[in-house]
Formats: sequence, C-alpha cells, structure tokens
Amino acid sequence: MTFRLLTRCSFGLLYATLMLGPTTAAEVAGVKVSFVDYSGPATLSVVAKDKHELQIRIDPQSEQKSLALQVELPIAGTKTWPVADVAVFDSKANAVPVRRGGIEWHKLVITVPPERNTILVRAVEPVDGRPQFRSDRERKATDLQTGLRATISRWYGGRRAALSIRFDDSHPTHLSTAVPILNEYGFRGTFMVNPAGHPANRRRRSAFEDHRLEWEALARRGRHEFANHTMNHRGAEDHESMEYEIGEAAKAIWKLFPKKSKLAALNLGGGTQWVTTKPLRYYLDKYHLFDASSNSTGMDDVYGNRVGTYRRMLEAHIDRGLWFKVHYHYIGEGLSSSEANFRAVLDITKEHQAKLWIAGMADIHKYAIERSRAKLEIESESRTRFILKLSCLTKPQLYDHPLTIEVATPESWGTERVVITNQDGKEMDVRTLSAADGIMLQFNVHPTAAEYTIERTPRPD
Repeated sequence: MTFRLLTRCSFGLLYATLMLGPTTAAEVAGVKVSFVDYSGPATLSVVAKDKHELQIRIDPQSEQKSLALQVELPIAGTKTWPVADVAVFDSKANAVPVRRGGIEWHKLVITVPPERNTILVRAVEPVDGRPQFRSDRERKATDLQTGLRATISRWYGGRRAALSIRFDDSHPTHLSTAVPILNEYGFRGTFMVNPAGHPANRRRRSAFEDHRLEWEALARRGRHEFANHTMNHRGAEDHESMEYEIGEAAKAIWKLFPKKSKLAALNLGGGTQWVTTKPLRYYLDKYHLFDASSNSTGMDDVYGNRVGTYRRMLEAHIDRGLWFKVHYHYIGEGLSSSEANFRAVLDITKEHQAKLWIAGMADIHKYAIERSRAKLEIESESRTRFILKLSCLTKPQLYDHPLTIEVATPESWGTERVVITNQDGKEMDVRTLSAADGIMLQFNVHPTAAEYTIERTPRPD
C-alpha cells in the first residue's frame, strides 16, 4: 500500500510565512516542536510550508550525541491535523522511523543524528484518496407537492444517541463477571482482546490463551463484539513488529467470526510505544480497522465518582444526539472497577434505554459512516405513489449494518394505510409511530443503492 502527499492548497502562501528562527522549542501553526529533555547547544528552526506540512531544521552546533525531537500536533480546533495520516521524511523524501504512544498518536518523537538535518512532517493520504461525505440535507428528501418526507435516522432504530461499553486487555473477569452481568441487563459489550498464545521471551501464557476455549465459545454465541487490542499489548520497535502485532490480532478475530464483516475497532493501548515509518492509516486500511483510541471515558474507580460522572455525561450525549463511549479494565472487588459500581452504571443505562442504541463499537461506527455517505431522493409517480431512492458510497462487504429510514406522511393522508415495498416487490417490515405532526413510518434497509416504493392505499371497509 502506498501513499502520496496531500495536495497543496491556497493555504500554502499563508503558512509559508509562519516560521521561527533558531531556538530550542517552537510553536508554529498550532504545532509544538521541542527537543526532549535537552539543554545543550543544539537549536532548531521551524517553517510551516502548508496547512499540514512542517519543515524542521536542526543545527547540532557542538553537540556530539543523537537528539530526540518531539512534535505535538493539534487535535482540536481549526488547526487540527489528521494525526492518523501523518508521516515523517528526511530531506531526500525517505521515510523516517517515528516513536508514538499507543493512545497519543499526535505526539511524535523523532531521533536525529548530531548533524545539520532537515525533517519534513507531512499529512499523507491513500492513493485512492479520501471517502466522499454527504451533507445533512442529502440525507433528507421531500416531495414538495404533498409534503411527504424521508430521512435517514441519526441512529439505528430511531434512537436519540448511541452507547458503547468497552472492556480492555482480555482479562478473565470479562468472562466471569462482565459478560454475565451484561447478559442479565440485555446489553452488548465490545471486548478489546490480545489474542497471543505464548508471547515471545515469556514463560507464562497470555491471559487470552489461558481462557481461549471460553473466548471462542463467547465468539460463537455472537452476542458480543471483539476488537483489536494488538497481539500482546506491548508495543513495537519497528514496522515489521507493528505489522505483526496489529495484523495477526486482526486475523485471529476474523477467524473467530468467519461470517462477520472484517471491520473492527483498534486500540493500541495505553502505556505502549510504537516505532514505524508508516502512518497509522496504513495499518487501519490494510486490516480493515478504525481508530478507537480517543474520546472514550475511563470507568476505573481510581478516577473518582465514576457513577455520577457517567450519569452526567450520558445525559449530555443523549441531549446532543451523540455516541457515548466508555471503557473498563477489570471488574471485581479490589480491581479496576467494583462490581457494585459497574451495576450502578448499568442501572442508569437501563433508565435511559428507550433513548439509547446500545451496541458494539464496530456496529455504531458502521452506521455513522454509512449514514455520512448516504443520500435519499424522492420521485413522485402520482399523488399516492412515490419512489424513494437510496445511494450509499460505503463498501458493502465491510459496512453491512442496516440503516433506519423514517418517513413522515402528509397530514392529508390521515390514518390511511401506507405500504412500503422494496424493488423486488416485497413488503418491508414497517413500524408506525405517532409524531407531533402526524404519522411516522420507520423501516430498516441495507446500506446499498436501492429503490423503495411508498404507496398510500385505501383501508378495506
């Protein structure tokens, strides 16, 4: 898989003027650059060549030892960088190895020799380019004559918000405690597994290997979702070992779920270090993964008042119609999260269940991406018969979660029967809901190009 540089844009001239002369630390266009734990004679200068391209020149002066350079990219605001797509090159355009933390991919540590050097930090993109996203208005369609309206629901089943509950590290309490309690409440979890058997240079087997038969049985039941937490949760010192840690874990999960989409969440893990010449996007694309390392609320008791914090944040996400992500480590007395606090959180979730789509991380991600790349159109064949056209730009072999479509009928239709059929003439399973301004019809469809007929039919006498 190869990458090309992002095309320069009109920001080029503006950003080329943003530069600092020799110094030991700099902040240019929102990017922070500094030597790591250093107070010697070496200096650096920084030039922002474009919106997502930075040139760093190092002058070692009389320094005789290698230097460690840290580049911290902005991850919020108007100056945000696409951190999964960033690579580092030398002046000859050769990729340079970079060290990053597992959950801090925006912090790059680059080792440079004690000689005059130029480093280029650039955002790159896959050869095939970026996926196309549709605007919100394209996810809605209206027949202007009758007022018939259709839209793709914000979340599956018409729920107001989404919730994912994640468990990291393949800990035995996930099997003995978390799964039975989730099943008791009727909730689905996402289990970040480290599926290595006998890690190299270790005498003991992995926690996953000690309970492999139980994990395999859980996968066969299909109620919960597995995600990629790398083979051993220990980082990597080069591209080859990173390829192994991510790729072999992906293959192990595919083997456990042979009939499922290969798309899965990836979290490289806190406390791990990864050295590679590739951007993270390379691994995400190659192994059908999406980055799940950020925007998740830790539920370990050590953070304090987790139950109260959870209630407050859950209600805020429901009000805003967002995806709320939480993650646990070990469940039990004296462990990361007590069973009492875990149950208290699930009790709060139960109170709000009617408003929530509680699902695995991959399913929620699929729905969000499918919806963002989908479009609806309505064509009128008569005042009582309409063709609803759906198009979706995602790959169906990976993005296979149904979308929920909502149709608001005109007030003039009253309570007359409405039949919705697919292009094969088969009647869809439609839920009829009362809305503030009339009747709302809700049905689920595959995220592929298709047509649906909406027809008002007289009720039999």
